[in-house]
Amino acid sequence: MPFFILLIKGKGKKFKGEFMQKQVKKFLGVVALLFAITACSTNSGEKKEAKEEVKTESKEEAKNHPKDELVLGIGVEPEKGFNPIFESSHSNSMVFHSALLKRDVNLHIEEDLAESYEISDDKKTYTVKLKDNLKFQDGSDLTAKDVAFTYNTAKNEAAAGINLERFKEAKAIDDKTVELILERPDISFTSTLASLGIVSENYYNDNYGEKPLSSGPFVLVEWKKGQEMIVRPNENYHGEKSSFKKITFIFFKDDDQALASANEGICDLVRIPYTAKDMNIEGFHPLSVKTIDNRGISLPYVPNEGKVTDDNTIAPKSPIGNDVTSDIAIRKALNIAMDRDEIINDVLNGEATKATSIADNLPWYNEETAEIHDGDIEGAKKILDEAGWKEASDGIREKDGVRAKFDLYYAYQDRENLAVYFAEKARQIGIEVETKYGDWDYVMPHMYNDAVLFGWGGYDPLDMYYSYSSKYQAYDYYNTNFYSNPKVDEYFDKGLSADNLDDFYEYFKKAQWDGETGFSHLGDAPWVWLVNENHVYMVRDGLEIGQTKIEPHSSRFTILDSIANWKWK
Repeated sequence: MPFFILLIKGKGKKFKGEFMQKQVKKFLGVVALLFAITACSTNSGEKKEAKEEVKTESKEEAKNHPKDELVLGIGVEPEKGFNPIFESSHSNSMVFHSALLKRDVNLHIEEDLAESYEISDDKKTYTVKLKDNLKFQDGSDLTAKDVAFTYNTAKNEAAAGINLERFKEAKAIDDKTVELILERPDISFTSTLASLGIVSENYYNDNYGEKPLSSGPFVLVEWKKGQEMIVRPNENYHGEKSSFKKITFIFFKDDDQALASANEGICDLVRIPYTAKDMNIEGFHPLSVKTIDNRGISLPYVPNEGKVTDDNTIAPKSPIGNDVTSDIAIRKALNIAMDRDEIINDVLNGEATKATSIADNLPWYNEETAEIHDGDIEGAKKILDEAGWKEASDGIREKDGVRAKFDLYYAYQDRENLAVYFAEKARQIGIEVETKYGDWDYVMPHMYNDAVLFGWGGYDPLDMYYSYSSKYQAYDYYNTNFYSNPKVDEYFDKGLSADNLDDFYEYFKKAQWDGETGFSHLGDAPWVWLVNENHVYMVRDGLEIGQTKIEPHSSRFTILDSIANWKWK
């Protein structure tokens, strides 16, 4: 049942004040959208105009197109094209590229372009042997020189989203052998080998993202900016090839456009907002895909001592620290006050799973931290009482002349419900939180001294490392709360220098909680992790896509990783 129906019927738990006001506004917006969709479907002139913006097929044509073709509406158009060196979400570029390694549907790492690889005893040199007869789409050879060029270029460009912080240089030893040399040990560098697509040294140019030379499963045929993109299978692809001869991607400007397309039945598979999963569309069924697309709130860990960020940060000269959230009692109380089941059922229409970490259910996740006694308002109040936070006449707590008040910033409107929920729950335990919405330019100067609602979640364990290591305070969007714990740093360093991945995972788990300390809610609690939001699709009846990967944050193309197994029944 959609969330707006819950509001009308009064089912589920209700929240007072600002939260309910926000939900009513959201409901009215959804109702307006449904009327708009209906109008679009009944007015022939308006319908034609809408179609010309996003598609070339009619509803009937889409339904009856050849079974070796697909029309997909799975996301927004990549701003920087399909250049793997600059693509923050590697899954986008993997439509046209292959990496040295890859992750299967169970997220296990296996060879892709690589035939094999070896790691030196000091964990600083990865020697990779390539498979035989690797080709780009034009028939040119893919060699170790292309691999070295890709890695060195990515390092020199300091591209966001690619973990090359410990990488030094790549050397082509011969046509099939490349050495990847690190500045410092990193047993987890295989995650980078599984995320950076390889480009051709001879073909690469400044316009590469718009005209990629494929080493991956598909070849770019046509790209109409702002509308659609057509691809076909790469005949020279070394891996398992898709049976679909033509795939058309429809690009949407926003969720409203995606919903309208879903309602009209244009796409064989289309991603929709979680609020619309119960739409009844003839010939389609919903698909919910589990994710590590988590939502969490970063709480400044240090008090405000008048310090500001330096010029190397993405927001120079911004204030650091908060006198309220720097108190562990505040952070602990907020963690257990949040009712994550309530969020899932009443705010996110059932389309989420509980989150207690940046890496729930991944191999380096500490299962001990999965247990959290949340939704405990009285327990949260007790923590604050014992820490000396006393209620004032208006119900907001104070301690040593400091009022329990801070701002919560968020940069995407679809996070509004979560922000408002957090503020309402915080108020129930005597903490005043004011929500503030704007783009990232508005949010960034406040990241270091106020709370921020972030979205995270990827396949690289160093996301966890950067987020909690004291070495990376104010590094890009990582560790904006200036968290620091020497024991956590020690576990990270031991993990990265470990002899094998199993030991690496164990050290990273201890960094979360070792029974005495750690960065999880059981320990220092610099974050309040809330949920992992499911990704919801409408799929045309008869299209079988089989098992899918757990999808990461900011990914719209990960669902294609299993497309070789898709078929019409």
